[in-house]
Amino acid sequence: MDTAIILGLSVAVFYGVGTFFAKIVCQKNPLFQWVVVNIVGIVLCLIILIKYKNVIITEQKILAYAIISAVLVVIGSLLLYYALYKGKASIVVPLSSIGPAITVALSILFLKETLTVSQMIGIALIIVGIILLSISE
Repeated sequence: MDTAIILGLSVAVFYGVGTFFAKIVCQKNPLFQWVVVNIVGIVLCLIILIKYKNVIITEQKILAYAIISAVLVVIGSLLLYYALYKGKASIVVPLSSIGPAITVALSILFLKETLTVSQMIGIALIIVGIILLSISE
């Protein structure tokens, strides 16, 4: 199996289990969950910076993209935790899972990536599944 596929599946498991525990915390206080996630992120970043001293890129365009990415991810996580506080995980999490489809669309438009027909069908089915899971009764 391709390493990228294994890593992608690992990400899904980590996000899935992590978001489950986040839902438990968010029932009490979504801001606390967000603060803890960011503190842990800062600590892990410091460990990486100590271990890999050449990790920093000073090229302005790449640095700008990194900052934009970080701001959007931080805002997204705050909104996710607040949504978990306000709503059911069974609705919020599938809706938030549309994010990768947005990434794919942007990659096709701006990075000129291509998809096979089977990949397009798979993404369409995932989006339909997310919509079906999120429909309130």
